[in-house]
Amino acid sequence: MLLTIIVFLFVLGFLVFVHEFGHFILAKKLGVKVEEFGIGYPPALWKVKRGETVYSINAIPIGGFVKLYGEEGNKLIGDPRSFVSKPPLKRALIVIAGVAMNFIIASLIFYFLLSLSHFTVQIPLIFDYQFPFGKQVDYPMIVGIAPNSPAQKSGILPQDIVISGNNIKFRNSEELIRFINEHRGKEVVFLVKNLSDNKVREIRAVPRQNPPKGEGALGIAINDVAQISYRKWWEKPVSGFLHSLNLAHYSLIGLGYYIKTSFIKKAIEPLASSMVGPVGILALTKLTLQEGILQIIFLVAIISLALSIANLLPIPPLDGGRLVFILAEAITGKRVSADLEEKVQKIGMIFFLILFILVTSKDLWQFKDILF
Repeated sequence: MLLTIIVFLFVLGFLVFVHEFGHFILAKKLGVKVEEFGIGYPPALWKVKRGETVYSINAIPIGGFVKLYGEEGNKLIGDPRSFVSKPPLKRALIVIAGVAMNFIIASLIFYFLLSLSHFTVQIPLIFDYQFPFGKQVDYPMIVGIAPNSPAQKSGILPQDIVISGNNIKFRNSEELIRFINEHRGKEVVFLVKNLSDNKVREIRAVPRQNPPKGEGALGIAINDVAQISYRKWWEKPVSGFLHSLNLAHYSLIGLGYYIKTSFIKKAIEPLASSMVGPVGILALTKLTLQEGILQIIFLVAIISLALSIANLLPIPPLDGGRLVFILAEAITGKRVSADLEEKVQKIGMIFFLILFILVTSKDLWQFKDILF
């Protein structure tokens, strides 16, 4: 567990550093004075001043900050070194710089990983979805196998993609289920590929005519997976960027899907199940450590991309929330009242504090068997 915590803090610390460094370096480039660059939240454990900026490492290791001169209020309008004195475009660039850095890191890591897998990757599908970039082919994937079932006896494994049965190709789990039911009591030759090693195998199995209740004729639990290939000459060099865009779009559409599902079911569980906080990430880190270094690298990319997506949401006090005020000023030509912005930021902070407590409580319960 100690190793898990060390890796977790290193990964999160690195990504927070990257994010805040984006704000920091662009603010410097655009002539805004940076008063403090902090990793973690106060109280401070260590501080040093270099030039006009204080660099600090703080006691609460979840997060970080860049304190800009003249960032709050309109009192320093006219001071050329203050954030508030800069035109809307420059302020917007500084605000989104952190998001951009996280997105760039994710894209670079994805490019590295894609280059190792011949620019092909598999993504589990939660709902029917077409990715904007790359060539997509959908397959049913084995996610569970019943004991003593035909699937187990034949050598079918979890994470097997079922490519075909008797040379009939499957595009989704519904087609596979229909095929299995049509061939009860008959031997079927399946062509499968396992995601752990990408080896293609031929499997022979006989679906049961009268399976135990709740198991199905073959004794498998299945889900759909999309195989995305970036094989065109122009796709390979930018595959990491395209893959990040694919996952970002999928995540945002997925958020809408979970919100809609929760609304239809009149329950918060579907939406809550899609969210994880620091405790959830810690649990995922522990699981990923068992998978090897490449999976740890993949986790870094996923978290970095998640940070960029989350921070772009138009909700104070996230970067997207700050961007809303800047865009409103750019459109109307009038600054939003500093008092109003401060009140909205405080309300947003309270909202996120409550959300943090709720998500952490949910994660502690959901991942208790993994963490404890």
